[in-house]
Amino acid sequence: MESDIGQERGKIRIVKSRCNMCHPRCGVNVYVENGRILQVEGMPEHPYNFMCAKGRAIPELVHSPDRLKFPLRKEGGKFKEVSWDEAFDFIADKLSNVKQKYGSKSILFHGGYAYVGTPVAPLFRRFADVLGTPNYTSGASFCWLARTIGFVLTAGSHICPDYNSATRCAVVWGHNPSESNPDLADKVNIVKARGAKLIVVDPRAIPLAKIADIHVKVRPGTDCALVLGILNVIITEGLFDKNFVEQWTVGFDKLVDHVKEYPPERVEAITWVSAETIKDMARMYATNKPASISLGIATDQSTNGIQAIRAVATLMAVTGNLDVSGGNIIPPARMAWPNLRVEENVEKDISVGENYPIFARYTNQERQTTALFDAMYTEKPYPIKALLAFACNLALTWPGTHKVLEALKKLDLFVVCDIFMTETAKLADVVLPGVSFMERDDVRDYRNMGPALFFLANKAVEPVGNSMEDWKIIRGIARRMGYEKYFPWESSEEFLDYLLKPSGLSLDRLKQSPGGIYYGEKIYRKYMNEGFHTPSKKVEIYSSILEKHGYNPLPTFHEPYESPVRTPELTKEYPFIMISGVKVLPFSHSQYHNLPSMSKKIPAPYVELHPQTASSLGIAQGDMVRVETTKGSIKLKASLTEDIIPNVIALQHGWNEANANLLTSMDAENCDSISGYPGLRQVLCRVTKADIRGATRAS
Repeated sequence: MESDIGQERGKIRIVKSRCNMCHPRCGVNVYVENGRILQVEGMPEHPYNFMCAKGRAIPELVHSPDRLKFPLRKEGGKFKEVSWDEAFDFIADKLSNVKQKYGSKSILFHGGYAYVGTPVAPLFRRFADVLGTPNYTSGASFCWLARTIGFVLTAGSHICPDYNSATRCAVVWGHNPSESNPDLADKVNIVKARGAKLIVVDPRAIPLAKIADIHVKVRPGTDCALVLGILNVIITEGLFDKNFVEQWTVGFDKLVDHVKEYPPERVEAITWVSAETIKDMARMYATNKPASISLGIATDQSTNGIQAIRAVATLMAVTGNLDVSGGNIIPPARMAWPNLRVEENVEKDISVGENYPIFARYTNQERQTTALFDAMYTEKPYPIKALLAFACNLALTWPGTHKVLEALKKLDLFVVCDIFMTETAKLADVVLPGVSFMERDDVRDYRNMGPALFFLANKAVEPVGNSMEDWKIIRGIARRMGYEKYFPWESSEEFLDYLLKPSGLSLDRLKQSPGGIYYGEKIYRKYMNEGFHTPSKKVEIYSSILEKHGYNPLPTFHEPYESPVRTPELTKEYPFIMISGVKVLPFSHSQYHNLPSMSKKIPAPYVELHPQTASSLGIAQGDMVRVETTKGSIKLKASLTEDIIPNVIALQHGWNEANANLLTSMDAENCDSISGYPGLRQVLCRVTKADIRGATRAS
């Protein structure tokens, strides 16, 4: 686990751990001296070890002077330091009072980005069960899980790209891995260099688009129509895999009739992609097999998201690119894990979120945040009066900031656990200092894009100040409320060993394998033996589950809630389409803006505009502009670039100085009817030159 790397630099240890700064979560060597992290490098033994700028900033994060070090409780509008005992007693007492006065359902738990794939998430959910509330949500309400739902509805499982030496065509659709997932971008570059074709679907000319054979500049929110047009060409020209379609799909005959409504010429009018480009993409993808598609968050955050995702899965299937080497694969099953749910306490009431039964079905009855927020705001069908938010900055990252802030005022108890005093933490009644990922032992499995790997991330340094591991914080509050028997673990080692027991692994064994332990092979065409995990055991182009719940069973295009087609009168007032949430390498959502090396790279927020758009508005490079939607407005600098199509603008989220979510909403009409995901990538807006007074305005 540790080793001495040289006396000339003093006693330095190398700790084998894992980066948690962004999505890939690469294996890292952490160089530690006298309790401080000196530097971080990629771990050679680990298959994911791409060290990007965020990973190199780990020492800044862990040892930042801004770190929270002690529990804080707000009194008279100001925070004061309190002991952990005082904090636990206060929270336990308030939760008990809320439960007694309003019922257990009035308590809401929300876990953020840092919890994805960690043991803390199921433990947090366990606490909700013990209290008897069904109201547990996570960042999955806004990010990535919609893809899983769309894929599972169609093929019975999540689907991953399998870029390898066999890949003859790579498709990057709706995300920018050069900024958000450099390891994935590296894989795409490698297959391109080997001679594979490359197609990029994005209204922006991301770095990979500049080396692509075809760059498909789609109108935001119309991806489903684009796929249906591609399928029209593939079916009309007989480019589909007849054997696979006949043996392993349901509803192809209905799809044939369905896509007749989407000839390339009509799809051109919908998507702004030329009919010739649609035909070229269809032929390139269908005739260069195996072909692999990497689908991104842009389709998730769409009012037509699930159907677009299902259309892409259908495209993979009918061309014979599903579960084949070099195409798209179905990953191995997860490592065996104990069920931490307290089944006898599980509250069955789903009156909040009943409009999204599909979301609940595929998240183990997790509630959709958009529905719970509405209940918090309206207090119907019942009030939400206590919120425990761990590892999230909802004041900046939840859509519809105006209503979010109003809803938070209605709480009797708001608890935030984080490592920094975020904009959200400032609003809390109690702020609890958690630890960074370098200050705890953790376990994780990797199943995407390769054989399944289980990995131990070793603690590199001790927690700063009086901060505490999140699982211990949950245990501390629960025990204060009399639930000791549900949280019996006394140490992190005991807790992790309990979690590992069903797998047959142990902490000691994982420590002996720094690069991780493989537990599942990458097996292709698994469906030949077991079928697909759908009701029909086949790829359901025509979904029996969607039909049962009253949704369109075929992938069906619907115009975005706001669009030049659906709302032409509104478009006259707000003539541009805004993409919010653009990823940039230094930041992850609202994180890392306070790290000097990261803020130096991008010191201020900006909005991307095409020079043609800017010229029509009298806007020059660097001018302050106002971006306004029906929900609000913000001011930020203009960045003119030909890397975005005219009539579309793009900006990041997570900036307090220019909060993009002042421009968005999670109102039901602006959400996907199946997943509940808000439409954040196709919002109508207007842009005007602004004066230089002030940075933002909430309207």
